[in-house]
Amino acid sequence: MPAPVSPPPAPSSPTTSTNATYPFNKAAADAILRSSDNVDFWVRRSILAEASCIFEDMLTIPQPPPGALDDDDTKDGLPVIRLSEDSQTLDRLLRLCYPIDDPGFPTLDDLRPVLEAAKKYMMEEATSLLRTRLLKLGHSQPLRAFAIACALDLAHEAESLVPLAYTAHCAFVDELRDIPAGVYYRMSHYMAKCSAQKHGASPSKKARPAVVVTSILEPPPSPQTVPVPAIHVAQEDAGSAIPHELLDSPTADVIFRTFDTVDFRLHASILSLASPVFRRMLEDRQAKREYQPSERGSSCHGIIFVSEDSATFAALLRHIYPLPRPLPASLPKLKALLAVAHKYELTPVLSSPSAALQSYLPADALRVFAFALRFGFPDVRLAAARALLRMSYQELRHRYVAELEEISAADYFRLLVYHDQCGQAASACVLAHALAYSGAASPTSPSSSPNPGRTHQWTISSGAPDTPTTTTTTTTPSSPPSRRAPSSPPDPAHALRQCAPASRRGSRCHVFLDEHGADAWAHFRAHSAPRWWLMYVYKLALVVRSRPWGEGALDRGLWRSALARAAECECCRANFLPGFREYAEELGAAVERAVAKVKLDAGGLVIKP
Repeated sequence: MPAPVSPPPAPSSPTTSTNATYPFNKAAADAILRSSDNVDFWVRRSILAEASCIFEDMLTIPQPPPGALDDDDTKDGLPVIRLSEDSQTLDRLLRLCYPIDDPGFPTLDDLRPVLEAAKKYMMEEATSLLRTRLLKLGHSQPLRAFAIACALDLAHEAESLVPLAYTAHCAFVDELRDIPAGVYYRMSHYMAKCSAQKHGASPSKKARPAVVVTSILEPPPSPQTVPVPAIHVAQEDAGSAIPHELLDSPTADVIFRTFDTVDFRLHASILSLASPVFRRMLEDRQAKREYQPSERGSSCHGIIFVSEDSATFAALLRHIYPLPRPLPASLPKLKALLAVAHKYELTPVLSSPSAALQSYLPADALRVFAFALRFGFPDVRLAAARALLRMSYQELRHRYVAELEEISAADYFRLLVYHDQCGQAASACVLAHALAYSGAASPTSPSSSPNPGRTHQWTISSGAPDTPTTTTTTTTPSSPPSRRAPSSPPDPAHALRQCAPASRRGSRCHVFLDEHGADAWAHFRAHSAPRWWLMYVYKLALVVRSRPWGEGALDRGLWRSALARAAECECCRANFLPGFREYAEELGAAVERAVAKVKLDAGGLVIKP
């Protein structure tokens, strides 16, 4: 029984459109421009041809005979040209071309779409007027104007706006999503170099700022040297040659020819199942049926050309065919493999790409972060961001890798915000710990104490530094002190309590912070603490503020200084030093827990300069 024939689809109704306002509604017009929101602009060809070479070519194309066009392609006998711009943008653009008053552009939101359209249609005079207006608006919103100039490839305007944009580069703007992170880096970094050059020791007046001699839009030609883990070299050397199964398979039915003219004789069915991109390429090739019988194995699908080199293409095919899969021997080769897998939609078939990327942490964390962001590995991206906490905030700001050209400035800005917020969380954690053990606050949970099995509450009455202080202690140990196991570390709060306060005559251990200390530490201007411990936690808070890594609690410089000063005090030497390492390790773990609560994508509007 023959299959029922479905009725033909009903003809679609003509698109309802409205006419634009004066002067683009005159009957003397000889062409119609239709905006994306279906507003018809009745225009004169001669005016548009003089304003734009694109419109000149578009309007000189011979029109089909009457009756050959659909109703949507003509209106009142005039051809309708569809454009992608909306009616507001098109109205302002055309007013710049007509001999009438130019429209106003009070904001960058009004200016940008018109400037994009003027560049698109190669309207020289309109583009020149709008570029001048962009510079004027840049005085009030410099970073936005700079980003727009970069996004539209306006090199002269971008260079001119760099000094103004530098003054506002610590605030987030939406336009950062449209420019590469490398451009944002050069804007802030090169202007910093200019400032250093201006105020540096070099007396030469002929020195020119780097931003003048180097384009802000183009990356510097500085190849990166990437450390190669030995495991990758050994594995790739063992199987780097192209397997003969990919070059000379007797059952192959298609040839893929790489950029370096290496022919891979492959199987269309396997490629089609693995990749939708390969499937479309094979279907298109089959539809053309351009056979080349002289090529062996090409009688079915012929030869398909790909832009990859043979080594990269073979590395990809190893993950499709049942063949050994050695890890790429370097990060650039891993990047090439991820890029071609992303191109052919084969990323899910790669064997352990996350593990391969993470093997380059923390040595090359910024590049790994860019790769993970570009190719969609959120877990690796977070791990790379955490690894970047090992370097200071300023080191991160001055770190450049070529892969910054491949991610947006907004993503780079969020990374800087994340690092800054982790520093704030780490510093606040150390401050809270110091206040808790000095008596300004009490630990609220076992995790805030270096000895999780005990909770201590002790306070020092407030008073001026020269007023004797009275210490009241309430200790609630998990077991009586006399029954404490000999192997347990000393109680740090108890050790601090044993030292004589600074108000006692002859005390050499307790000190106060001076007025130059941070305001958050104002408690220690009125309440004394052992010199070595106070300096340790205060300097640790400064260290983790810039480098929010828990291992800062065991920093060699801080460690040695604290031990040397603690050894000078008889009470501290006997009561605190035996358990100091456990104390520092737990404090570092508390910093790690505080940093782990910071979200990478939480975002922020401001970063540190």
